[in-house]
Amino acid sequence: MEKILQQINRGTQNSYVHPVSTSGSKFSDLLKQTQAAENTISAGSMDAVFEEAARVYNVPVNLLKAIGKAESNFDPSAQSAAGAQGVMQLMPQTAASLGVADPFDAQSNIMGGAKYISGLLDQYDGDVDLALAAYNAGSGNVAKYGGIPPFSETQNYVRKVKEYMGSSIQIDESTQNVSGLMQQTGAALQCPICGGSQKKAAVSDMTVWLAELLKLQVQSRMLSVDDYTGTVL
Repeated sequence: MEKILQQINRGTQNSYVHPVSTSGSKFSDLLKQTQAAENTISAGSMDAVFEEAARVYNVPVNLLKAIGKAESNFDPSAQSAAGAQGVMQLMPQTAASLGVADPFDAQSNIMGGAKYISGLLDQYDGDVDLALAAYNAGSGNVAKYGGIPPFSETQNYVRKVKEYMGSSIQIDESTQNVSGLMQQTGAALQCPICGGSQKKAAVSDMTVWLAELLKLQVQSRMLSVDDYTGTVL
């Protein structure tokens, strides 16, 4: 991914690309929407989301952050091989049951994860170990084994989250709501794989999409666009 982005960056610095109005959108308007969307969620605002989720669902904020760090390292676009999605790595069925319409939207995902762990804490009378084990392996396995299941992944997960809870958890300043950016940019471009009903398909095309976004960002620094004619001044 990094090599691809570097190549595109070099290419856009050495070549001129004339802005084209796409589906009736002025190029400068598209850039404004892209830049606005890019700032949808910064590290500071993600902190605020965790704080709000902790308040709403009465869960220690450090527990929520520890789960977010252990699950995805606060990556809103993360998707596991098993299909878990977003910051708190919610499975699609679980996300739907929690009212999370877009698992790749950081705010919705964090709120959903907070609701989920809050319910598990209630279920296990505040036992953090059992709640975390159920979050990772499912309540069925906790019931089956009468405690933390004998799965190395689950045992390591519980230990890791508790270690994070006891430390100062920092969210990377570069964290952004990638899905929100994809959705807004895709809508402006009317791109069939980036927005609308096929938004989920865009996750697998993230490399191509990021490459196109970088082009737009470079052009926004290099070009001044006339809103009325679309010509370069």
